[in-house]
Amino acid sequence: MLTAVVIINLMISVVCFYIAARVWKIRRTIARFEFRIATMERSSNNVLSKSPDFFAQRQQGAHQLRRNYQQLELQLQQVQQLLGLLGLGRMLWRRRDRPLR
Repeated sequence: MLTAVVIINLMISVVCFYIAARVWKIRRTIARFEFRIATMERSSNNVLSKSPDFFAQRQQGAHQLRRNYQQLELQLQQVQQLLGLLGLGRMLWRRRDRPLR
């Protein structure tokens, strides 16, 4: 009878050790996931905390580019008008130099 009780206790102990090992392994896996999640959270927090300033700077840069583009368009129109006037003047100058018939 004593042998049966000792064998049953050993079997229960082996099962408990197996369960404890599995729980320890699961706990270790959860701890790794927790570390990875914390690392991702810190990284995303660093990126997102800088994003309002980043977007504000980019928006300001885009606004400046639009303003510069409008100024360049105005200058282009002025140059086109000047070239048109020069072409008209050249055409009139040629007519003036042409002998009358």
